[in-house]
Amino acid sequence: MMKQAQIDAPSLARILSGLVEERAGRSDVAVVGSMNADYTVEVDAMPRPGETIFSGPMAIHPGGKSANQASSCAHLGQRTHMLGAVGDDANADMLTDELAKAGVMTSGIERVEGPSGSTVIVVDRHGENFVVVSRGANASVTPAYVRRHKDVIVSAAVLGLCLESPMDTVVEAAEIAAVAGTRVILNISPMPSQRDAVALERLIGLADVIIMNEHETAQFLGRDSAIDIDDDWNAFRRELAAKGLHHVVVTLGGQGSVVMTGDGDRAGDGMMSDGEDDGIVHVPAVSVTPVDTTGAGDSFMGATLAGLAHGNALVDACRLASVAAAYATTGRGAQSSYGNAKQVLDLVRGR
Repeated sequence: MMKQAQIDAPSLARILSGLVEERAGRSDVAVVGSMNADYTVEVDAMPRPGETIFSGPMAIHPGGKSANQASSCAHLGQRTHMLGAVGDDANADMLTDELAKAGVMTSGIERVEGPSGSTVIVVDRHGENFVVVSRGANASVTPAYVRRHKDVIVSAAVLGLCLESPMDTVVEAAEIAAVAGTRVILNISPMPSQRDAVALERLIGLADVIIMNEHETAQFLGRDSAIDIDDDWNAFRRELAAKGLHHVVVTLGGQGSVVMTGDGDRAGDGMMSDGEDDGIVHVPAVSVTPVDTTGAGDSFMGATLAGLAHGNALVDACRLASVAAAYATTGRGAQSSYGNAKQVLDLVRGR
């Protein structure tokens, strides 16, 4: 049976309170991965194949899934380190400067020859978007790069990873973290190709928590249609556990998220809260009028990293993430739309 998590101002204030306090021991977050300049245009409706349409003015925002996640995490007051690479173009300064403004530690970012990563994003009048990525300097984030900066990973409480970086790099980072006892949070996005199946299986074995959206989860399970809140989540949990995924968060956009942990054979390991070990919990979305959903999923991931780094249970971290992601949809761009702890809390208080 699926349980329902509640989001209210007192509980959110409790979750947020630890993020701005120094704690003994490891509490840093490290994020390894991509940084992109987002070239965004707004349209009335998405173009059909072969169709030419007009858009509004083009805007350039700092982005990249990993950089977005680090920015979201740091916005909430969490000490966060970004590891990655930018090029020698004008976008390089913009990407690193914006992360620094958000409070992200950027000393581990290296500069390489050639263009920085870039993204083309088209947003329609409903706030929905599609995204095309050119890796650029992100392709230079190699296993050797990760080994050069392993001290950042080893000293962190939590490591955030996604799959916009080369797969062998992501595996290397996860292996270093696993040996060090750093908790690995893996965002399986974008979904890798079949040629990376063995590496993905290795990553899943190293990850403590897996985060995917409804489309990625459906693809991962070989289903034709996206996952829905009214589907059989007990069946999903069994299928995912059979593939080695025991602590999973599936984000569902306006339907919130579902947190699953345990499978009957492997206990919840204290990841759930309020006696909810070995369960399935629905964390509702916060109702807002979206302007641009770009980067909302990354905001969810970043807030989850922040919550977990300070010892919150997975459901509580996702409560925080639900509000942070909702706030992000009320502004334009990715990092430029992220809220700090006060703004996120005010959103709940104002409902």
